[in-house]
Amino acid sequence: MSPGCSLFNSGIAALRRLQFKPHITKEWNLKPAQKAIGDPRGLWQYIPTKQLPSLDNTQTAMPGIAKDHALIAAIEEGVKRVPTHHRLVRQDARKRWAGVEAESVHLVVTSPPYWTLKDYRVEEGQLGFIADYREFHRELNKVWRHAFRALVPGGRLICVVGDVCLSRRKNNGRHTVVPLHATIQENCRTIGFDNLAPIIWYKIANAVYEAEGNGAGFLGKPYEPGAVIKNDIEFILMLRKPGGYRKPSLPERLLSVISAENYQLWFQQILTGITGASTRHHPAPYPVELATRLIRMFTFVGDTVLDPFSGTASTSVGAAQWGRNSIGIELDPHYFELGLDRLTRETRGIFSTATIEAEK
Repeated sequence: MSPGCSLFNSGIAALRRLQFKPHITKEWNLKPAQKAIGDPRGLWQYIPTKQLPSLDNTQTAMPGIAKDHALIAAIEEGVKRVPTHHRLVRQDARKRWAGVEAESVHLVVTSPPYWTLKDYRVEEGQLGFIADYREFHRELNKVWRHAFRALVPGGRLICVVGDVCLSRRKNNGRHTVVPLHATIQENCRTIGFDNLAPIIWYKIANAVYEAEGNGAGFLGKPYEPGAVIKNDIEFILMLRKPGGYRKPSLPERLLSVISAENYQLWFQQILTGITGASTRHHPAPYPVELATRLIRMFTFVGDTVLDPFSGTASTSVGAAQWGRNSIGIELDPHYFELGLDRLTRETRGIFSTATIEAEK
């Protein structure tokens, strides 16, 4: 035996004594037909398999992946290549959702009309023009019932909403806060949702919308007791359809891993660092960054996300950026066209695997 062969064999023996495990996972070494059994969506092709550790024990492997910055970056690049489909439908969300089958949606995330607080465009069926609070919620409940039907068991309805502050000048001398978030929570519990702990979004609202001050940044008499506390927060309500818990495939889990840093930051009850989006094109938009975070927190790659008050398509844009499919429902033809144009621009070139379907 040559000296080179002897050295090679000695090295192999040493590795065996150290119980060396190969870098590539056993799952990846399966034949294509075998991989397809646990991968109906064909997601393995988007995973950087050469960088993966052993997945013999996923309970220990996943935390290691989440802490590996280079691997997380490679996975996120793979997610951008996952084909996605996005439907924008112009219709009243209170009516039966066109083409949405029961238990076909994994997440409903939306920001509903803020009752009469915002100046919405005049459009027949606009919920923001219903002055009676109880009637407003009776109509809004129709949307939540459709969401309950569309969600898979265990799926979530996430509702981004702020309470409505009425100033004394516009409310017969009484300053009051209408608990919009609490009414939605109670109504959804009646429909059948399980209420979970919400996230409090420290948004720093525009005081002009919530109450009338003295023009100096105070809501009341400056430096004297009895001033009004400005409404700086919104609620991100978490409502879960009862049912079993998801059992995603291994490739779905790998492509949906959240970095350790983001996980620590996102899964907290107080959300800071994200400000409200520009109201230039819509009176009550919410930022894509917020939509993206919620989508990544509560869905897996390949899932379907629905927004019944799509507006300028923030939810669909966020879904397209992270390998999720989406359905956006919007009543107003002006916002529908703005959303369609925005989604088209955001997915052109960079996300060439995204397809868009508009139903006017």
